Amino acid sequence: MLNIERVPLIGHTAAAVRRIDWSRIELRLAVAFAAAAIVAFAVILSFDQITSTTFELDDIIYVLIMTGIGTLAYLYRTSWERRDVREGLVIAAFALTVYSLAHIYDLPPKVFQFAIDNVEYEVDDLIFVMFITSVALAVYVYRRLKDLHREVAARRLAESDAQRLARHDPLTGLPNRRYFNERLDEALRNIVSEGRRGAVLMLDLDGFKAINDVHGHLVGDKALVEFCERVTAAAKGALVARVGGDEFAIVMPRIGSLDEAAGLARRITTACAEPFVIAGSETALGVCIGIAIAPDDGTKADELVRRADLALYRAKAGGRSSTRFFEQAMDAHVERRSAIERELRAAIATEAIEVHYQPLVNLDGARIIGFEALARWHSPVLGRVLPVVFITVAEECGLIHRLGEQLLRRACRDALTWPSDFTLAFNISPLQLRDPTLGLRVLTILAETGFPPTRLELEITESAIVGDAALAQRQIDELRTAGVRIALDDFGTGYATMSQLLAFRFDKIKIDRSFVNNLGDNGGSEVIVRAIIGLAKGLGLVTTAEGIENASQLADLKADGCMEGQGYLFGKAIPPEEIPALLRQPSLAEAVA
Repeated sequence: MLNIERVPLIGHTAAAVRRIDWSRIELRLAVAFAAAAIVAFAVILSFDQITSTTFELDDIIYVLIMTGIGTLAYLYRTSWERRDVREGLVIAAFALTVYSLAHIYDLPPKVFQFAIDNVEYEVDDLIFVMFITSVALAVYVYRRLKDLHREVAARRLAESDAQRLARHDPLTGLPNRRYFNERLDEALRNIVSEGRRGAVLMLDLDGFKAINDVHGHLVGDKALVEFCERVTAAAKGALVARVGGDEFAIVMPRIGSLDEAAGLARRITTACAEPFVIAGSETALGVCIGIAIAPDDGTKADELVRRADLALYRAKAGGRSSTRFFEQAMDAHVERRSAIERELRAAIATEAIEVHYQPLVNLDGARIIGFEALARWHSPVLGRVLPVVFITVAEECGLIHRLGEQLLRRACRDALTWPSDFTLAFNISPLQLRDPTLGLRVLTILAETGFPPTRLELEITESAIVGDAALAQRQIDELRTAGVRIALDDFGTGYATMSQLLAFRFDKIKIDRSFVNNLGDNGGSEVIVRAIIGLAKGLGLVTTAEGIENASQLADLKADGCMEGQGYLFGKAIPPEEIPALLRQPSLAEAVA
């Protein structure tokens, strides 16, 4: 039996027909209208009397004309912008016009008769050449159409890949932030219109940076892929997206209760609790999760994501693999923090932050030997803001360097009015110590103000030297070479080791107030204080006790051999204009006694 699909032209035509997407309504309608038009045209040409009313052909023609107009209007609204549709319609219209003219004027018989009557013109040869040329052109057009089809298919594939890459993460294959936002907008519209609830979960990996640092980014990428596989398996029915380096987001478009969101968070943390086998060794990764509920916590995508991020921030503060739901108090905290940052910038610009000074006392003679500079801020909008609050905000928003220089410059100018043997103690933030130009900045301020470097004592915390020990040691050595003294503040509360204490050339150790406050409570603080003082003596360092508030603490410290102290027993921090009056008072020894 002959298989007609083996005939090249018929086979290609059949294959092309099979590739047509018949699910598209405009294609089905176009074919239906074209078939109707062909049938109508055939009927019209089959009758000699167009005006015959036997079959009411005038009504049929009217209906067909209206149908054709409707078809063109529909194509204009749906597919007229497509070039292939326009060119197809033009070719069809041209072929129909040529066929109509040839049929109406009976051109084929006339042409052949003309060729027979005028043999000398060789019209038959001309017609044959034209026929061969037409066949060649048809073959050329067919091959060109095939080439165009391949080009269009390749272009569509490339466009599809580009769209996929634009909406998906190339490493994990998960939707990216753009696609996540689109799906979240869609989910929120449905949530609002249908009156149901949904959830957004923001995830952040714990320990991923350590994997990158120790094993390299290639191993880190493998860990990310495995993490994504675990999360995707745990979050069936929800959209999981990668929105940052180690940050992920999940959209739950429909939840019946908060337990569903909490259950998903538990499944994810449980899945990630299993060790990750990285480079032949097991590595632990944790994940913190923040959850916001729609419409309870918001109906706008950016608002809901922001609140889920706030919950995530609180979860990270709660420890490894913690989960937190958003609470309104978090929003109030963020608004308060934003107000502090805004007012802090204005205060730094106008130098509205003041410097107060707390006396440093020699415990043997109970006499003032210097002052520690402490920042104080009373905002006209926010009221009194504690240093622990605005200093932290300054560090987070990058204002600490400008604020530190501003306060140090003012403190040096104030200290020039004190007795020449008084020292100025000034606190340095860990972020400032990580600045390679810290030494140059400090020495420049000393040169500008004319304050002697030997009278300046910079206090740094244990956490400041743990981050980048090599850089911290270079900074300290540069400052000590210039004559500046260095004190280790809050000793015993950080992570400094004995080797670091030996490596860094400190001049003083300050005993944290938490140990001083517990003196006499039999809680072990006396043993710790005595050990710190003994260690300092062995290393030839001065010891200063912070937070001395009563005579009993003072007596214990003096008995243990502590050299210096500060606290409310000797005086609170005061503005610079009150220092002359303090220095005119009787001996502190009498006041303390």
